[in-house]
Amino acid sequence: MKMLGITIITMCLLSSICFSQQSDSSKTETKTQNKNINQSYSGKFGFYNPSDGLNNGLLFGIDGITEFLHYNFFLSGAADLYYKKTFNIFTNTPSPSVSDQQMILIPLHINFGYKLADIPDASTKFYAGVGGGYYLYFFGATTSSGSGGLLGGGLTNTTDNKSGGAIFGTMFFRVLIGKIFVEPRYYFASKVNDTINGNPYLVNPSGFAITLGVQY
Repeated sequence: MKMLGITIITMCLLSSICFSQQSDSSKTETKTQNKNINQSYSGKFGFYNPSDGLNNGLLFGIDGITEFLHYNFFLSGAADLYYKKTFNIFTNTPSPSVSDQQMILIPLHINFGYKLADIPDASTKFYAGVGGGYYLYFFGATTSSGSGGLLGGGLTNTTDNKSGGAIFGTMFFRVLIGKIFVEPRYYFASKVNDTINGNPYLVNPSGFAITLGVQY
């Protein structure tokens, strides 16, 4: 019985040593993987200069980034947002009854960025890349009918809404200093023609944006 007890204790000790070695090996492998991949996300805002009647305005955006450190490139999925009330996208002179309008533009895209340079002493990295995706737009226009006044009847406002989208491509350059970055970006978008309340319009979000952001 004494020998059996010693044998059982010895086997338990050997098993615990093997398990410890496997655990250390697993941790080492995980650390190695973490060193090869860096995942982060960022938020940004800045100036957007679109085409064909969409006036200059603020652009907001978020993205999730997976950086492959060994190969010096990253992949990201991003969503941008542009909202504007003052613009003129009608291809003809719009009806004078159009009294109010608004545009919400949401480009959704996937990007590939390559690290051009890295200055460790200044915690500065330079990236350039391309991407593509699909943009969504939501356009609303309010029209007024009736002559107004006591004799002409009341003034009636009607709001019509249109939505749609198309594919687009993009090119960008990102300078990352610590966690802060500046990103100039060009959008090359397909145009959308449609009508709202009998007025033809053109949506073309092609243009240039420069944004400031924080990468976590």
